[in-house]
Amino acid sequence: MDKNSANIPVILIRSFKYRTTHYFVLHNISLTSTVAQLFDAIDQSKSVHLEPTSLPLLVIHRSATIPPPFRSYKFDALKLRHQAHGSKSGDLLIEMSSKPIQPSEKTLASIGIQNESEIAVFSLSDYQAQCDNPEFLW
Repeated sequence: MDKNSANIPVILIRSFKYRTTHYFVLHNISLTSTVAQLFDAIDQSKSVHLEPTSLPLLVIHRSATIPPPFRSYKFDALKLRHQAHGSKSGDLLIEMSSKPIQPSEKTLASIGIQNESEIAVFSLSDYQAQCDNPEFLW
């Protein structure tokens, strides 16, 4: 793997309140791809090609390995959970104080993603509701 591509662990957050999550890894993702391309590929509303060849791993809405509640869910924001070989926060899912990243033309490298950086992908409206009323029921 060259320095412009990365393996990115992803946590899909379906519910903050109940901490419903699913982990998977995106392999060989180009760090020159944009955040918008990443979301388009996850959403599969458009035909998108993320360099080098990772698109088949991003098709979560048709993947048998992704549980059905996650396949039909709209993910529209992400946060960098932690960098590889760095410390993790003590938060249950993600740090709630920083601002989430929405689809944009910023490259993955420009938002701080590098090889083995773990990201969380979630619904912005659910995130804002959790910030307003931080309640965990599980």
